[in-house]
Amino acid sequence: MKSLKIKTEGGYLIATAAPDPDFPGIDVEFVPDDEPIEHTRPRVLFEKSNIGPLRVLIWADKHNEDYTNEVVFNSI
Repeated sequence: MKSLKIKTEGGYLIATAAPDPDFPGIDVEFVPDDEPIEHTRPRVLFEKSNIGPLRVLIWADKHNEDYTNEVVFNSI
């Protein structure tokens, strides 16, 4: 899968297409330069399902694999 990797202070922002064809969108995560092990990273997923509203899912807790926030755009 293609990705866009952008160098930032202290790491990289990596953007990829969301892998689920029923929920097309873009997935962006921050990967620190000095991360010794892989775990849940700061991440934002912006998606539009084929039948539901546009939404954003946010993973803000690196110790939890479940998203911590959801924003739903019902007017779109």
